[in-house]
Amino acid sequence: MTYEMILTALADPTRRVVLDRLRAGPLPVGRVAEDLPVSRPAVSQHLKVLLDAGLVSVRTEGTRNLYALVPGGAGPLGTWLGDLRAAAPVHDAETMGLRRTLTTRLTPSEAWQLFCDDLAIWWPVARVSLSAQSDGALPQVIVMDAIVGGTLREILFDGSEGAWATVTAVTRPDCLELDWHRGTPDGSCVVIAFDPVADGSRMSVTQDIETAETAALWDAVLERFAAAANSSLSNF
Repeated sequence: MTYEMILTALADPTRRVVLDRLRAGPLPVGRVAEDLPVSRPAVSQHLKVLLDAGLVSVRTEGTRNLYALVPGGAGPLGTWLGDLRAAAPVHDAETMGLRRTLTTRLTPSEAWQLFCDDLAIWWPVARVSLSAQSDGALPQVIVMDAIVGGTLREILFDGSEGAWATVTAVTRPDCLELDWHRGTPDGSCVVIAFDPVADGSRMSVTQDIETAETAALWDAVLERFAAAANSSLSNF
């Protein structure tokens, strides 16, 4: 049987009711027709369509014809529907996105504070800042406002500011989501999470775009964060 015949058979709501009734086991046409808003001859016609589509079988038992579901009768339709699934797209690095993880001795709360509240102590401004990239000058400070609508930004010595990202979601001290623009001018989503593990926490950074620039950026940031987390902060 072809999937077209099965689709045609299933298109009628009465035939779908008939199939549901047959789920419990074989029935004579009289039992199939009980309480249906169509005549018994009409039910017989519906059963013929289901028979032709291979969804129903019939056998004679005494003076009665018993109708039953055909196991796997809808198989051709299932195969056709399965073939409709889109092939898995071929990903390049940019569409796959970026993921970095590290483990630290800090608790999630301590790691959150270091990353969000104390990042000015350790952030690698010489490698990751707008001003250093553009004119070689270093910013005065890096600031994170870890609230929805807050920003991650650099403040220069003349008081001007350059924002890299806007905070879009916060679950303190577990997760921070950013609308990120540093290295991705059209925007990208960065999620920073802190999960408890034995004797510390695991920090993960995911970004929905990975380029050579974003990879270098996060590698530099996490290198300094790990050093700050696992040694004396006075060195930073």
